[in-house]
Amino acid sequence: MARTTSGRAHRGSGGPAVDDASGSPARSTAITVRRTRRYAFAAGALWAAQALIWTLAPKVQAAEPPSAITDRPLFTVFWFAIIGAVACSAAAVLGLLRQQRALDGRVSGPARAAGFAALAVLLLSGVAAAAVVVAALGVAEDLGLAALSPALNASGLLLLATLGTSAVALRRRGGVLPGRWAALPTALAVLTLLTLGAIAASGSTATYGLVLAVVVVAVHGVTWALLGWTQSPRTVSHLRKRGDSNPRSLS
Repeated sequence: MARTTSGRAHRGSGGPAVDDASGSPARSTAITVRRTRRYAFAAGALWAAQALIWTLAPKVQAAEPPSAITDRPLFTVFWFAIIGAVACSAAAVLGLLRQQRALDGRVSGPARAAGFAALAVLLLSGVAAAAVVVAALGVAEDLGLAALSPALNASGLLLLATLGTSAVALRRRGGVLPGRWAALPTALAVLTLLTLGAIAASGSTATYGLVLAVVVVAVHGVTWALLGWTQSPRTVSHLRKRGDSNPRSLS
């Protein structure tokens, strides 16, 4: 009887049951970090790819209204690249917010607002993707084109709001982005605003408009890649160790 009681006490105080309980959140956070890193790098690649598409790819739609599709495969690639960039950006921000929640143990007001905005971006990106498919297949081209522009514009504006509010939520002591890297969400918000203008300028016949658009999206892509770099396992592990000891004492 004494041996049985001792064994139970050993398992309850420091055995596998406790290790499993404490290990589960760590594994969940590690998965979130990996996904955030992948989404950030994917967003960077897709934003930077716009520069190549605008400079090398032929026109996929007629210049005159109703802007009929002239090259359906390239039309699909072109718009999916933009939609994917927006969606991956929102997914990366969601990953950062989840990591911040794991560190703080609570959700702040700006973080909650940013999370809702990011989810709305993903929803509208899905609507835009469906519109591209419908238009590209020729099932309801006019309807697809009519739905594509509002859905994509709304998702772009909501992404801007997501980055703006997440910049407030993540720029704090003990955050998931240490030191000067805490300014990345703010920089990405500014670059997103410039990119929205660059997308409009890319259709201009003026050379300077196209050059400006290419430069903006290239810098945008590099900045997302930098965010992905901050999500390296070594960096996150270091932050987690310091955060576990005293999350609010980080500088």
